[in-house]
Amino acid sequence: MPLTFKRTGLAVLALSAITIAPASAHDVETDAIIVPMTAPEPAFTYQSMMNIYFDDESGLISIRDIDLAFAPEGEINAGVALVDSTNTVIASHTFYPDPRWREGVFARLSEVGPADFTLTEPGTYSLVYLIDGKPVSRLPFGLEQTSEGDDPFNPVKTYRFYGMWGVYGYLTMNTWKDAPFPELNLWLGGRDLAEGETKDMFVATLKHGDDVIAHSKETLGFFSQGHYKPTKISLFHPHTRREIPNAEPFMLSDWTRADGEYRLEITRTSDGALIRSFVINVKDGKVQNLPSTALTMEPHIDYITPRVTIKGANMYGFVEAIWVKSEPAKKSGEEAHEER
Repeated sequence: MPLTFKRTGLAVLALSAITIAPASAHDVETDAIIVPMTAPEPAFTYQSMMNIYFDDESGLISIRDIDLAFAPEGEINAGVALVDSTNTVIASHTFYPDPRWREGVFARLSEVGPADFTLTEPGTYSLVYLIDGKPVSRLPFGLEQTSEGDDPFNPVKTYRFYGMWGVYGYLTMNTWKDAPFPELNLWLGGRDLAEGETKDMFVATLKHGDDVIAHSKETLGFFSQGHYKPTKISLFHPHTRREIPNAEPFMLSDWTRADGEYRLEITRTSDGALIRSFVINVKDGKVQNLPSTALTMEPHIDYITPRVTIKGANMYGFVEAIWVKSEPAKKSGEEAHEER
């Protein structure tokens, strides 16, 4: 369906004649099609799109810096549009044409003025990112209302975002004794809590068949109410609580020793509820990335860049990431991921 305008931000971005594939808050991975590769097209990194500011109380979305892979040389004509489920553009903003930083094929772009959107109507939406007026990347998501504002002592409607944060995660490699040591990066938030709770802990358990071959330390792994926040967890060989200080890290070589399907489960500590179930495949001694991380993936707008920014480094750089996807899981007797 062609994009049309109800109102615009700083620029029209030449969107009115563009048609893009339908998007929703559901996982787009199942629609991936691999086609013969040509020169890489620009793509905004999935990590940076997932990490922009979403306010679960007010429905505010605020975009500051964003990372672009395969960035064109010179000035870059880039923008972002908020699109509803009918592909109608609700608002749009532009980025400065001169990147803040460049590193290899990557560039970091900054918004012109406050690139803010506020949503108060529940439904499904997408943030569509454009280069030269052409959609190149998108982040589908949904908004639900959590309070009617009928409390006389707090007469304010509140909202909550959901979507790809509950679907995706990625593995990055740390090192231990000069050998690669996988770490799981994922997003957790208030929607993963039990009803009425404001915080909890979680445990990651890696299974091969019916065998538990690794798990995280049960004293680590914390999340709380509010929008999804990025968190990281490491795996160790099976150990008791008393053995935690001397637990042996579960290395990449341990993981790739046997081919097959592995399941990395994330459970709430308070009640043992399963909140993520990542399916990970090892083939020919290598952990496999998702099909949507291939440069030839179509539609290109749903391409996931298999690189993420270096955390905690006083520099602009990227490392390889192996993206993983969670299957729907039951939560408190209901579908925790019915929208994904």
